[in-house]
Amino acid sequence: MREAYKKILEANSIVLITHINPDGDTISSALALYPHLKRLGKKVYLYNKEKELPIRYDFLQNFKKFRDTLPARYDLAIVLDAGDFKRTGLKSLDAPIINIDHHKSNTNFGDFNIVDSSKPSTTLVLYDFLVKNDVKIARDIAQSIYTGLVSDSEFFSYRRVDSEVFKVASHLVSAGAKPDVVARNLRQRDSLAKLRLTEFFYKSIELKVQGKVAIGKVTKSDFLNSGAMSSDSDHLVNIIISLATVNLAIFLRQIDDDKYKISLRSKGEVDVSLIAKEFGGGGHVNAAGFVGKEEDVEKIIKKYEVENA
Repeated sequence: MREAYKKILEANSIVLITHINPDGDTISSALALYPHLKRLGKKVYLYNKEKELPIRYDFLQNFKKFRDTLPARYDLAIVLDAGDFKRTGLKSLDAPIINIDHHKSNTNFGDFNIVDSSKPSTTLVLYDFLVKNDVKIARDIAQSIYTGLVSDSEFFSYRRVDSEVFKVASHLVSAGAKPDVVARNLRQRDSLAKLRLTEFFYKSIELKVQGKVAIGKVTKSDFLNSGAMSSDSDHLVNIIISLATVNLAIFLRQIDDDKYKISLRSKGEVDVSLIAKEFGGGGHVNAAGFVGKEEDVEKIIKKYEVENA
């Protein structure tokens, strides 16, 4: 960690790179690191390949500074919350890479790899990195780290949440994070379009394997007819994993004619990261995903039936 931080101190121009299909953890990680680097006197750029970012995170400082093009020159790239380099949406980078992440499937693609899969969010990996390098957790940093934590842990509901996580959360609140502001922005800002998309999703739900597997999807026409954005579908997989009998949830979001972003959620010991890895994706034990085809769902179900017979 010290070597990576030394590299940061030596750099003049740094680009913070977040992954495609951005979620709260990747966005919050970049926005937590950005103000610290600015206070160090660095030129800092926030990058995401997408032109559309989830608007619910716009309450975090510097959210509007994200750009979908890289700067012409930079000395260092810090990639946040990407399990492998292809998740950046880039072919290459013209600078050394610091890879900060919490995915078990991380490929250690960086010149410096700060990866801890025991953490429920990349923002907590970043928190440890900053604290171990004697960085004060200022209010703006605390708010972003807390946001990424509750976003990626579903408000402290995943198995990697332990007493140490709550100690860190307490420190973040003491440093200025506002749980009520975060909760209000993440949970109480739904659009009518999002509700209409959810209605289409409800109609698609199917149960398989004696109700242990749930499948749901939204199509391109569902987005068109509802007026929803892609980020308005982020919550849908959690609806079907919440069903009492379901141990495995499979959510398909159509992104092209025969191409879907497939999100997997599970309860208990069902390791969906291993399933996603077989299809070129990755993630965590209870939350993972990949880009594939609709027929991949039947393969997943057959695998589940064999392993849970």
